[in-house]
Amino acid sequence: MRTDAGITPYVKQIDTVAAEFPAFTNYLYMTYNAVEHDITFEDKGVVVLGSGVYRIGSSVEFDWCAVRAIRTLRSRGVKTVMVNYNPETVSTDYDEADRLYFENINLERILDIYEIECSSGVVIAMGGQTPNNIALPLHRQNVKILGTSPEMIDTAENRYKFSRMLDQIEVDQPLWKELTSFAEAGEFCEKVGYPVLVRPSYVLSGAAMNVVYSPDDLANYLGQATAVSREHPVVISKYIEDAKEIEMDAVAVNGKLMMHIISEHVENAGVHSGDATLILPPQDLDPETIRKIEAATAKIGQALDVTGCFNIQFIAKDNEIKVIECNLRASRSMPFVSKVMEVDLIEMATNAMLGFPVESYPASPIPKSGYVGIKVPQFSFSRLSGADPILGVEMASTGEVACFGKDKYDAYIKALVSTGFTLPKTNILLSIGSFKEKQEMLPAVKRLRSLGYNLFATSGTADFMSEHGVPVKYLETLEDDNDSQKSEYSLNQHLANNLIDLYINLPSKNRYRRPASYVSKGYRTRRMAVDFSVPLITNVKCAKLFVEALARHKEFEIDSVDYKDSNRTVTLPGLVNIQTLVPGISTAASKDFENVSRASIASGFTIVGVMGTGSPKGVEDSASLAIALTNTRNHAHCDFFLSMNANIENANNHLKETTALFIPFSPIAGRALTTVSEAAKYFSSWPTNSPIVTDAKGTDLASILLLASLHNRSVHLTGVSSRDDMALIAMSKDKDLQVTCDIEVYSLFLTREETGSTLLPTKADQDTFWSNLQVFDCFTVGSLPYRLAAEKGVPAANTGILETLPLLVDAVNKGRLTMEDLIAKLYTNPRKIFSLPEQKDSYVEIETDRASVITDTSGPFVGKVFSGTVHRVVLHGETAYLDGAWYTTGSVGEDLSSAAKTFTKTIEKIAVLPSVSTTQASILSPRLGPTEVPVPSTPITRLEARRGSVQIDTPVPGPVQVAKELLPSSISRILNNSPFSHRHILSSKQFDRNELHTLFSLAHEMRTQVERHGSIDLLHGKVMCSMFYEPSTRTSCSFAAAMSRLGGTVVSVDGSSSSVVKGETLADTIRTLGCYGDLIVLRHPDPGSAATAAKFSKVPIINAGDGIGEHPTQAFLDVYTIREELGTVNGLTITLVGDLKNGRTVHSLVKLLAYYHVTLNFVSPPSLRMPEEVKVELTKAGVVFSEYTGLNEVIAVSDVVYVTRVQKERFSDLEEYERVKSAYIINNKMMRKAKTQMIVMHPLPRVTEIEPEVDFDQRAAYFRQMRYGLYVRMALLALVLGKSF
Repeated sequence: MRTDAGITPYVKQIDTVAAEFPAFTNYLYMTYNAVEHDITFEDKGVVVLGSGVYRIGSSVEFDWCAVRAIRTLRSRGVKTVMVNYNPETVSTDYDEADRLYFENINLERILDIYEIECSSGVVIAMGGQTPNNIALPLHRQNVKILGTSPEMIDTAENRYKFSRMLDQIEVDQPLWKELTSFAEAGEFCEKVGYPVLVRPSYVLSGAAMNVVYSPDDLANYLGQATAVSREHPVVISKYIEDAKEIEMDAVAVNGKLMMHIISEHVENAGVHSGDATLILPPQDLDPETIRKIEAATAKIGQALDVTGCFNIQFIAKDNEIKVIECNLRASRSMPFVSKVMEVDLIEMATNAMLGFPVESYPASPIPKSGYVGIKVPQFSFSRLSGADPILGVEMASTGEVACFGKDKYDAYIKALVSTGFTLPKTNILLSIGSFKEKQEMLPAVKRLRSLGYNLFATSGTADFMSEHGVPVKYLETLEDDNDSQKSEYSLNQHLANNLIDLYINLPSKNRYRRPASYVSKGYRTRRMAVDFSVPLITNVKCAKLFVEALARHKEFEIDSVDYKDSNRTVTLPGLVNIQTLVPGISTAASKDFENVSRASIASGFTIVGVMGTGSPKGVEDSASLAIALTNTRNHAHCDFFLSMNANIENANNHLKETTALFIPFSPIAGRALTTVSEAAKYFSSWPTNSPIVTDAKGTDLASILLLASLHNRSVHLTGVSSRDDMALIAMSKDKDLQVTCDIEVYSLFLTREETGSTLLPTKADQDTFWSNLQVFDCFTVGSLPYRLAAEKGVPAANTGILETLPLLVDAVNKGRLTMEDLIAKLYTNPRKIFSLPEQKDSYVEIETDRASVITDTSGPFVGKVFSGTVHRVVLHGETAYLDGAWYTTGSVGEDLSSAAKTFTKTIEKIAVLPSVSTTQASILSPRLGPTEVPVPSTPITRLEARRGSVQIDTPVPGPVQVAKELLPSSISRILNNSPFSHRHILSSKQFDRNELHTLFSLAHEMRTQVERHGSIDLLHGKVMCSMFYEPSTRTSCSFAAAMSRLGGTVVSVDGSSSSVVKGETLADTIRTLGCYGDLIVLRHPDPGSAATAAKFSKVPIINAGDGIGEHPTQAFLDVYTIREELGTVNGLTITLVGDLKNGRTVHSLVKLLAYYHVTLNFVSPPSLRMPEEVKVELTKAGVVFSEYTGLNEVIAVSDVVYVTRVQKERFSDLEEYERVKSAYIINNKMMRKAKTQMIVMHPLPRVTEIEPEVDFDQRAAYFRQMRYGLYVRMALLALVLGKSF
């Protein structure tokens, strides 16, 4: 009628240049408020309908399809017209299509555009259900619909037509009926049995669709459903429980399949496909099921004469398949399957719809194995108040994330984490409704328990799990808040207080989504989980998959399925760890050997020499040997050989099944040989063709060397840990004694000073080791890592193995070692010493420039990043380990004890390889060929005859300054987001905890860089002015050193030699220094002086102490020290001792400690108590503190004792000073009352408050505190002045 009356809209361009110039931007709209068109219509382009507004059920996946269709058309030279009204989409970018209309997708408007553009056709298959709904009306208006006929679309959409068609082609479907009255609905449901699926016709994303379990539910639902879908009848289908849902995405031309891709849902049928977890390629489908699905798809495609893309959803149970629905359009899963299979289905479909040639079943370049893609939904329940966060037939997700992995578990956990899902650390809550799902989840729950998680459960679940031997803690849910309920039994309080890391809630029945006014216990706890950001899983299949993925999860590391590899790879022969501690080697049923061999193969060790010692007993007699052999049988993931442990009583009992004798002087358990005379028995009785190994040290070592000389036999010395012992061994070698030795790798990378453990060498010893590596014949793991872990109470059999090769390769990359060193000391020399047979077809591939983060142990290197990763280990021609995955069964490892060659009487002297570049070695990369890693030569050292004397002929080069262009990305990232940038640093309370975290993070990075390179060229050209009106050593030198190490310059001024003595004011001094420098560090005796200076300064002021006011940078380094020393600040009891009235350091410190959960003790004379204003601030912050006059009252409970000097300069009455100056003295006697794990801190200088004898106590942290201060002040200066490049 409108058209007949000549009322037609005009096409106008959106003016994007405000009428200043002619507008040519491709933004078009239609209006009746015009008299002419802004454009001409000569293109006759193809109209592509978009998806419209983003909403649940229609989102970016359809926009991707529309864009791919447009790009395919344009690549074919076809003009395009895009119709969409969502500016958030890519399809509405002005340059994506030749014409872009911002218009509603409805019949009237599309007809207007089609007629005005004189379009050659309309593509309606890419925009989801909205364009599909107007396909038939458009067709009936003589609009040319490209692709499948709209009639066929209607056949697929109309239940009756589709059902008849399926019956005709003999494809099964669930029983269904179209509802015309309540009575008919009830009769049908009683006939087929509940549950049933109820939904309106022509629905998008399951709107108003639900599973109904009872007549009452049916009546309730139908009362709502008719309101939301009045124009179409409601369809009721038999709901098949425990069936698997399968997606089929396909492309056909004239009904003939050109490509099809099958993917499976994790969840059983009943979860909307848009909310389902999708796996491709399918992992658990029976081949017969796949065959039937392919056959049914071909029939349906042929019957509907499909040209273009289409999607079919199947359910399968017991190899019987049924069709749920068929959509003759692009589906949500098509972008996913196209990217996973690397075959663009939309491109194929677009070409098919326009009649262009289409290649049938193009080859997919994806790997045939070890490659899985998973798509998981992203929900927004936290923004949907009252919504029940359960999965059902009605779509609820608002997005999706897809990830790749080597298997479905790897891909699934990556995808979940990508949605923001947090992996549980400790506590998991279970609430499983039905008995059937309790049984189904039982193995998974047991798996969680075996992984070490604390399990909590609601009443029914707790009873069931307890009956089946799974210990869980019962939590109770209440309908209403009940203050009388104990918190340890309250589910609500556990959720509200974030004590639960994961909530697995499996409702009894997945009923229709309840209104928010209906509050059940399950609904309430699910909503609490969402509202308190507790990860929630509500589907049993997803829960099982997640538990298995969690059990298999090792670490998040980019692997070959996620990227195209360009790392440098070197190939080494299978490595040998000659001294491998297996604590339970002779303990019946011990898993230690299996764990050790498994860790060893992952670390590149294809042979391990099992030490004779063990806990509680080693391999010492026939009985213990039999147990050891039993423990190794079918549990060896690599080759191995055994040693016998000397125990005084077995000197004449040579176990032929062992390769060597181990004489323990420092056993991990049991009795050591106390005298050399006991060891001497073995030198005379032990077979000469079997090597002797010992860990003797000091005078015992000297005696062992003498015995070896007297008996003219070889001896191997393991675990050399001091330079004196090394010098003695070197002299013995010079005298041609048959002596070899090894060094434990930990001894090269950890020191006594760093860890406080006397098991480790001193820094001086370690430096000597590095300078004289040619003395050591082998590297080994040894017993040191286990003994260190035992000191901390966390011994593990495989401790220290996984980090060995990353540590050594990282040292190669840094020029401290060469690849030849590794080959000599981990392959060539071990084989010679122990006469080991050659391992054929065994090698290790190492990616030398790939980052390796130690996460699988609790050792000292956890979380540290090294450059060097084991990529692949091949044992006997078979891949045993590949990128984090083990492919051994435990039966591949061979016992080499009896295969070892017969030793000659004199051991061949092992040559020391010169340290040359790896370019000269025949280390070949299967990917890149010879590796080119230039390595500087190792400094040559000379050992004097005098024991322990080492003289270095070639000096070690000094530290190299790191250029700012080469800064690690972690530093650049922090500097680019600096909260301190060009700010005055006047008070500790200026900054919040997040800003402190930023400072401390950068301080840690600075520490790493200083330790590696000495300095960083970050503030080159910057000048720091240091103005100190009071004497200072630590603060002034610390800032000066920090600035120098950052590449800046320091101008120092003091109050005694500057114009201050002439009467110059603080303001004038600050203004003057501001002209010369970029930053001023100020110390002044007057409180508030720093704030005053800031008023007159055009450059940042850093308060280095303002009388009795504050000293914020000291507080920063104090908190950092506590973190570094004790690991955390939270939960500590911190005692502040001394002059708390005048101590500006403690005034600043307590303000920072208020950000943490700490308990504070103030110990001071009555006249030097903490100022009231400071205590008021602490009270407001909720910090618990107590005041004392005696240190003895609190020393035993203190984690930190922070001692301050009683400052003489703050006293006007010297008698008062003399009375209180020695009120508290920390000495060894006092320290005996303190915890073993605590620290003593002091800002220094000290007078008499800490006696020098305490300096030698490991708990004395005040000098380390100064070193930490350097890093903190470097970080602070960089954050205030620096920018990354």
